[in-house]
Amino acid sequence: MTLTTDPSPTVTEALNSRITVRRFLDTPVPEDTLKTLLSTALRSPSGGNLQPWNIHVMRGDTLAAFTRRATERTLSGQTEEPTYRAYPSPLWEPQRSWRYKLGEDMYALLDIPREDKMSRLRWLAENARFFGAPVGLIITGDKRLEMPQHMDIGILLQSIMLLAREQGLHTAPQGWWRNWTSVSQELLDIPEEQHVLVGMAIGYADPDAPVNALYADRAGLSDVAKFYD
Repeated sequence: MTLTTDPSPTVTEALNSRITVRRFLDTPVPEDTLKTLLSTALRSPSGGNLQPWNIHVMRGDTLAAFTRRATERTLSGQTEEPTYRAYPSPLWEPQRSWRYKLGEDMYALLDIPREDKMSRLRWLAENARFFGAPVGLIITGDKRLEMPQHMDIGILLQSIMLLAREQGLHTAPQGWWRNWTSVSQELLDIPEEQHVLVGMAIGYADPDAPVNALYADRAGLSDVAKFYD
């Protein structure tokens, strides 16, 4: 599968062409397109219709200030306590191998060897730039939310990603922002009772970036599903 920047006319094509884009063009996303996309995504289902999400949409000067501060803190070596850990530890099989292979495939496309720690840190800091996307989202939720509501927010993210493909856009969902909540708290209007759950980059994918050739492997249907008659 190769990167396509064409709009996806069907849900099937949108899902099959969706990748996590890690290099975007600086082409602005039209405001009407962005607002329509997000408004439509709000039709995503949620248990009991709680609609547990809050979406902070950044562009222009706000996004530039946000990414500048996040990049400085990342490259300085600072660390923060994350809202939630990204993965259980230790990670078990086959999930451990899936994660390891994705990382190795990505760094191979970037031509960054394992021993080049500084280059890997600089690449990690691209998360702080939303990979150069012209739109950055931070999604927050009430600290009292439980697992079912977190699943609802995941459904919202999927809706945004598929609707983006319908518009010829691409995305990068970023749990990474749970590790740098101070930037969001300092620059965004986040109530005390909420915390950062996830971020997302939205924009037009750079078709010439080698890293955008990364199409993650998936397990086969027979590996994860059982059919009962």
